[in-house]
Amino acid sequence: MPSKPAVVSVIGSLNVDLVTRTPRVPVGGETLTSESFDIGFGGKGANQAVACARLSRTQKQASDGEASNVEVRMVGAVGDDEFAGGFLKSLQKDGLKTDGVKVLKGKKTGVAVIIVETGSGENRIMFCPGANYDVEVTDLVDDDASVVLFQLELPLGVVLHNMKVARSKGVETIINPAPATPLPEDAYQGLGHLIVNETEAAILSGIENPTNWDEVAAVFVARGVKNIIITLGGEGVYYQTDKQQAQSQPGRLVPARKVKVVDTTAAGDTFVGAYTVAVARWEIMSQGADFDLDAAISYANRAASMTVQKAGAQSSIPWIDEVPSS
Repeated sequence: MPSKPAVVSVIGSLNVDLVTRTPRVPVGGETLTSESFDIGFGGKGANQAVACARLSRTQKQASDGEASNVEVRMVGAVGDDEFAGGFLKSLQKDGLKTDGVKVLKGKKTGVAVIIVETGSGENRIMFCPGANYDVEVTDLVDDDASVVLFQLELPLGVVLHNMKVARSKGVETIINPAPATPLPEDAYQGLGHLIVNETEAAILSGIENPTNWDEVAAVFVARGVKNIIITLGGEGVYYQTDKQQAQSQPGRLVPARKVKVVDTTAAGDTFVGAYTVAVARWEIMSQGADFDLDAAISYANRAASMTVQKAGAQSSIPWIDEVPSS
């Protein structure tokens, strides 16, 4: 193990998930009786941070307080309400550092209302940001960070400012721009890793109903992105790099692992967390070697495949020793 761990700073949202499971979603004006209701902790930021933590250690390591070669820090805000204390304890139990999470007086913790269709496992989410939107535009990137991970559930100004800070500090940067919001051109310049799904790829590239992923990737490479990853659900994951495109090489599709899908709620966040851990480990252990994108995506696919087989958000994210080797 390196003398110092890689440091992953996740700058993002913390939400309480209100999850209802139903055979189908009601139409306008219709009332249905759901199958179940649960309250859990989530938010894309917190989910991805938990995924980073769990996929860099075993549950025993976390409970025993053992060090890992990846230290994960959550940066964001919660309200001073009934949810805050339990939320922070839950993150700490998973091995996360929470010094960067502010408890804002007089504010409410963000809430996500999630409806899961039990037949397909597909979900629909409504997000009320609460304290997440009270995070101020200040420098949030730690000087010793190896990797910084962003989403778009914080105010856009906070994200864009800290992407610039990360770039100025030479910190490897990953963004999962969800919910999809068009970004200014300079946000892409020098960006290490862009992770999007099909919908986000269409919105951010400006290509409506894309089918040629090489064409989509070319848009992002032209803007300055080094590695483009597009998750395609059951089809797998497409990726392209600036180096490959410069050599006129097509992108590659890594097939999805075939499993029985129960709930897709945290699948994308698990994928992003697993990928981020791979980047962090490469940062401290590569000794000049190129990043193995194919191996990182294959691992992230396997981790996400474990998540979709369980109900829930953070509760469904696997630990490192629960991810199959193939």
